[in-house]
Amino acid sequence: MKIVVITPEFYNYGSMIVAGILKDLGHDVTLQKDFKDPRADIVFISLHSTIHLIKYRREINQIKAFKVLGGPVSTNPQLIFRYLDIDLVVRGEAEDKIDKIIEYLEGKREKTSIPGVAFKEDDEIIATPSTQEDSIEHPLPLIPSDISKENIRGANVYIETHRGCVGNCTFCQVPCFFGRKVRSRSLKSIIEEVKEFMRKGARRIAISGGTGTLYGSRKFKNINEDAFIELLKKVSELTRPINLTIPDIRVDLVTDDILETIARYTNGWIYYGIESGSPKILKKMKKGISVDDVSEAVEMARKHGVKVAGSFIVGYPGEEEEDFQATLELADELMLDDYFVSIAEPIPGTALAEEVKKLPFHENPVYMDSIDGRFKSLAAERAFKFLLDSYVFRSIPVPVTDKLFKSIIDEVKSQEEHIRTVTAMIKGLI
Repeated sequence: MKIVVITPEFYNYGSMIVAGILKDLGHDVTLQKDFKDPRADIVFISLHSTIHLIKYRREINQIKAFKVLGGPVSTNPQLIFRYLDIDLVVRGEAEDKIDKIIEYLEGKREKTSIPGVAFKEDDEIIATPSTQEDSIEHPLPLIPSDISKENIRGANVYIETHRGCVGNCTFCQVPCFFGRKVRSRSLKSIIEEVKEFMRKGARRIAISGGTGTLYGSRKFKNINEDAFIELLKKVSELTRPINLTIPDIRVDLVTDDILETIARYTNGWIYYGIESGSPKILKKMKKGISVDDVSEAVEMARKHGVKVAGSFIVGYPGEEEEDFQATLELADELMLDDYFVSIAEPIPGTALAEEVKKLPFHENPVYMDSIDGRFKSLAAERAFKFLLDSYVFRSIPVPVTDKLFKSIIDEVKSQEEHIRTVTAMIKGLI
């Protein structure tokens, strides 16, 4: 059977895993980033952003083959079928479903016997019960020959080390998609995969799984230091520390030993999900951390010579001016090495999305009027001010040139348009 796996814009890790499983089953598989001539019996499409349902609607609906859609967007099949002409939606993880989908297409089983899928029948959406395997081991991914050209936040690829997070953050899709139980891959399989990516040309590798330090752990707030340290040590022996990145870590899940290991075996950066400087908003996000936790974690990292980047969210429902000012003041006091600022995105399946669905426009910062008129919304105005100020109060200030100023405006306008479109989609307005 000839199969094409499509992963628009960049080779996302999940699509490479799906293609690898299909190849391991003996099929002729091609992985591609565009929708050009997907001449195949089956096309698997992996979408990682809600807005892709609209952005690639025409291209996807024109595909004549049997179409299977998966990826992070699959938590809401109703939303998918509203925009796309798809034969089958894989809800959640795909590994335990792919062989059964092929068996169905070969006439060896009924569609209703495939676990965790959704399909339309007589204009009704049918969803079969979901399953989730404890093991997340899988065959080697199908790695494209041009993987070295990928640049995803500085890395050629993000390799998954574990799944799940028992955190309860209202804006995060990880628990919705992978569950709250942490399941880790074996170090042996991770090392084999890193070797294969490097053999195919990848050099800069990030290891991820939501919160990085949860690798090997089984209980929240009970991190497995030995497992995480051994992971970094073994992977960096292959990549060299300068090419290894640990993307995201909670401020309450680090220790001195872990930070020392990050300093020794990675590129020396840590990315904390800080989100807000307002205790009220942190509580509303169910972040489970305090402002003091943030300051302590940043100080610990500096003690070990680790550079710190912080991720912040503005325009969260209920964020008032005093909450935003508290966030700005915290960001100023921390003087981080880099800042990432995002307008709150209501990703389908999250508690935030459910809140935004019911929230009147006049109470949503993404639709509340901007005061200075540069942007449509108050949320965008706050994101702009934060980003602009961040170049001044970071550890090494950066002069704001005309080019940088314009890039900040463009970035904020792009975020604003994206979030307003997603909001309209989940509210059923477009």
